[in-house]
Amino acid sequence: MNYMRYHRDVLMLEEQTSDFCAKAGAVRGHLKIETGSNKGALRCQVQNLRYYPRGDYVYKLIFFGKKNERTIHAIIGTLMINKNGTGETYFRFHPRDVDGKGNEYADFSTAIVAAVSSFDEKEPLHPILKGETGNLPAPSIQKEDSLVRVANTQIDEKESSKAENKMEGKERVNTEKKSEEKSKEVNVENSIEFAENQIAEGTKKEETVQKEIAPPNFNRFYNEYLLYACGHMCRVSEFYEEVNPFSEDLTGARWKKIKNVGSLPLVSPGAQYFSTQYRHYLFGAKGNSQGFAERYFFAIPGRFTEVEKPDGGKSGFTYWQPMYGASREKNEYGYWIVEINAENGDVLEIKNK
Repeated sequence: MNYMRYHRDVLMLEEQTSDFCAKAGAVRGHLKIETGSNKGALRCQVQNLRYYPRGDYVYKLIFFGKKNERTIHAIIGTLMINKNGTGETYFRFHPRDVDGKGNEYADFSTAIVAAVSSFDEKEPLHPILKGETGNLPAPSIQKEDSLVRVANTQIDEKESSKAENKMEGKERVNTEKKSEEKSKEVNVENSIEFAENQIAEGTKKEETVQKEIAPPNFNRFYNEYLLYACGHMCRVSEFYEEVNPFSEDLTGARWKKIKNVGSLPLVSPGAQYFSTQYRHYLFGAKGNSQGFAERYFFAIPGRFTEVEKPDGGKSGFTYWQPMYGASREKNEYGYWIVEINAENGDVLEIKNK
C-alpha cells in the first residue's frame, strides 16, 4: 500500500466501561490520524477519564488487528491526562511498520484506550474506549490499487469457474467458448489491460513527481513543536492563574497568565523580547461543542504601537486587544495576539475589526 499521498481519518471512540469515569457521564474520545510522505501521526483526545495521582493506573492507546489468521497488536503510547480527566496526546508512527515487526497501519482494524495497572503485571487490561478503523476509508488507497483489486477479484472468479482457458498477459479468450463466456472473459481482459495501463501511468507520474520534489522543508517541525507546547500547556493549565484581561474578546478563549516566559515557544523573537520585558504572557484555548481544543492563542503584552508589535507582525502577531480600562488608542496597553490551528500547528492571522 502506498502511503505517499496525504490522508486524514477521524475515528470516534465509544465507551466500553464506566468504571474509569472521572464524574457522571460517559468517557469520550476520538483519534485524528494522518498519513503522507511515508510518515504517520495521530492525536488522541479524551474526556472524563479518572485521574490517578499515585499512578495506580496508566492509560495506553493500543491498535489491534489480524494478519494471516493471527492477532497482532501495537502499543502506540501512554496518554497524558490532567486532574480534570481530559487530555490530548500526540504520537508519531511509521505507517509501513507500526509495531516494529513489519505490520503496517492498514493491518490494524481496532483502536482501544485501556487502563493498565502500574503495580500488578498480571492484572488484565481494562478496555475503556474502542473504535473500528475498518469503518473508515483505508489511509492511502490509490486509484490503481482499487483497479488491481477489481482485476484480481475477476481473475479469481474466472479461475474458480469451469472455463477451460487461462488468461496470460493480454491474450484474447478462446473463440470456441460460448458467446456469454466470451463476453465475460473479454471484460476481464479489458479490466486487466486498463488496470495495467493505469498502474504504468501512475508509476510514471510518481517517478516524475519524485524527480521534481523540492529539497526537504523542515517547517513542519515547528508546527509539531507548537502543537506539543500548546498541548502541554493545556495539560498543566490548572497550575496557572486564570485571568479575564479583556472587556471585549474577539477570540472567545479562556486565558491563563504565564510568568515563566522561558516556556514561550521559540517561533517569534519579538514575542520573546516583549514577554521578557513585561515578565509574562498569556496562553488561551477555545474548544468546540464537544469540549476539545480547536484553537490556541498566545497573547504578548505591549502597547498599541508598531514599535511594540512583535516582529512588526511578520510572525503573525497582527491583532491587538486593549486590556480592561484601556481603549483602542495609540500608546494604550493591551496584548498582541496570534492564533494557532489545533489540527496542524499553522500560525493564523487574526484580523483587526
